[in-house]
Amino acid sequence: MVPIFASALSRLDEMHQGYFDFMAGLSTEELDWSPGPEMNSLCVLGVHVTAAERFWIGLGIDDVIERNRPAEFQASGFEVEALKARFAANLIFYRDAFEGQDGQRLAEVVDVSHFMERPSQLVSRAYALLRGLDHTAEHLGHAGMTRQLLARR
Repeated sequence: MVPIFASALSRLDEMHQGYFDFMAGLSTEELDWSPGPEMNSLCVLGVHVTAAERFWIGLGIDDVIERNRPAEFQASGFEVEALKARFAANLIFYRDAFEGQDGQRLAEVVDVSHFMERPSQLVSRAYALLRGLDHTAEHLGHAGMTRQLLARR
């Protein structure tokens, strides 16, 4: 496996474990708890992160999925194991998909608007791969804060 993809896989595995740690032992009701208006529950974060991560990384490796972003923010009723399964499915996909990747393709430019309703946005496949990692890390911080606030409610 090309080193950049091996490193990405390792970092994703670490971050996913962080999500698992924040969700550990929580009931469905607790996973659905939101700290306040316009703030996401751990369930929403898990559903949104796995979909967005798979989209952006898929864009980076030319295997884009369709997603319903608004529905991700309405997610509820997932048990911990169901959320963990979403993260695990992503890692399984990445392990297989990254094996056959050539790092040279990361310089190719793609238009995100071909896959999402947004104005034209040209990005390199490298940017898309990094955006998938960055987005997952960003929301991992949100998940940690949500878990802390849940413990204090």
